[in-house]
Amino acid sequence: MIISAKYYQFLRFAMVGIANTAVHAGVVIGLMETLAPPAAVANGCAFIVANLMSYCINSRFTFRVPMSWLAYRRFLLVSLVSLGLTLLITSWVEYMGWHYGLGLVMVIFIVPVLNFMVMRLWAFAPARS
Repeated sequence: MIISAKYYQFLRFAMVGIANTAVHAGVVIGLMETLAPPAAVANGCAFIVANLMSYCINSRFTFRVPMSWLAYRRFLLVSLVSLGLTLLITSWVEYMGWHYGLGLVMVIFIVPVLNFMVMRLWAFAPARS
């Protein structure tokens, strides 16, 4: 059985996402336990650190393309749109009066797949000459 390169690329993307989540949580916990800023500030700082780390590792490990400011701006835009989609899905589930767990499951299964596709096709697409 031959497994496609795209499947392995998605698995690498998922591994980076898991590591990125751990970094985000680590930064939040570290800041909250040492400096005790407001939680939103700690999460904002964690987002910046985790987003930069995610971009660097996804560039080299997942998509194997050189890093550039253009690609990072695209990556950041996709990250922010993904955040918006996450908030939209969870808000819609709450509005409908459904259990929050349904929204969480939807976010876990929908957002990363869409995120990967947009990252692959646009944010990390090879430069056209």
